[in-house]
Amino acid sequence: LWAQSKQTLDCEMLGVQYMAFVPMPSLSAATHGATATLGTHVLQRQGGAWNDGSAATGSSVVAHRSHQVVSVAAGICATAFVTARRGRRLRRHAAGADVAVPPQTTPPLEVPEEIKDIEMAGKDIATPHWSQQPLKEVKGLTMEQLDWPNLHGASCMASGVLFLAELVRFVAGLPPSDIECYFAAMVYAVIYASRFDGIRPLPAHFRVTFYATTGWTVYYISHLLAATNPAIFAHWVYPTGIVFLASTIYFYKHWIERMYRHFVEDRFRAYYLPGLIGLMYFHGLDCVDLFNQWLDPQYWQHVPLRLTDQAWTIQDVRLTGLFMSSMALFMITLHNKGVLTGGRNTLITVLFTIFVPALFLTGTHATLNASFP
Repeated sequence: LWAQSKQTLDCEMLGVQYMAFVPMPSLSAATHGATATLGTHVLQRQGGAWNDGSAATGSSVVAHRSHQVVSVAAGICATAFVTARRGRRLRRHAAGADVAVPPQTTPPLEVPEEIKDIEMAGKDIATPHWSQQPLKEVKGLTMEQLDWPNLHGASCMASGVLFLAELVRFVAGLPPSDIECYFAAMVYAVIYASRFDGIRPLPAHFRVTFYATTGWTVYYISHLLAATNPAIFAHWVYPTGIVFLASTIYFYKHWIERMYRHFVEDRFRAYYLPGLIGLMYFHGLDCVDLFNQWLDPQYWQHVPLRLTDQAWTIQDVRLTGLFMSSMALFMITLHNKGVLTGGRNTLITVLFTIFVPALFLTGTHATLNASFP
């Protein structure tokens, strides 16, 4: 086989551009062809002689040999010039440093364990995570045996009391106060922040739900605060909205792939569909409302002029959504601890963390001058 390497050498001493196709040193040049370009002449080596590819004339041999000599001389000159220049540069570099400096390497970026686990859980759709009798209740701990006396337990109890008070306010037709909204933002932030350490031992689909719900909660809190005090918090909906969209894609990608795998393996559970479709509907409304805010930088100056109860509605929608999300995670905890498992856990989760609060909110706010989205 014939191997060629293209070398472009700038011969400053001759002031010409020399381009040659040089055979690899390990091959025999006597039995193969090569081409050298110098100015406008093209020399072709065939066997042991150089030809310029033109018709033979009386002086072609002399011209060919002249081209050959000039080509070789130009190549040697250019190679020597480049080599000498590189040698001088290396000697100057070596003279300026007595000790060789090892090449500097950038240390690898430390990725938090939580971020690594988010990726691992999202990709884990092959683990079965199922039982032969999913509706059968398994006894474990009781409600009193749960670890309540800590920051997470206190925040959960505070959120329950807060939501009961909100239900009373919904029926009375009263708007939320600023103190209620700020207190709710703090309580739900603590609930999720204090749960990260204990979530990693759970199966992947539980971790995906927790991480996605955490992303949704970040946006819900910012939207709640934006409706409470737009002058300070209105711009928060832009970065946290990106978190919301990423969490939504992350959640539904995992769960749709997981349910499709169940269908292929002939163990599809149709009673999960109402809950998943209900969530998709409400998250779709959230996305439309999010884009409405993104497309109108002066949203909080324009919309409340037309819809006088818009801020009130957004606050109560977010307060309800925050409780629904945290309650769904609490139902996961009850399942894993054996407090409430099987069909009752599934039924309560689907009804009382999705549909019942949403219908109750819609019924008590139907007469307000607002639109969501």
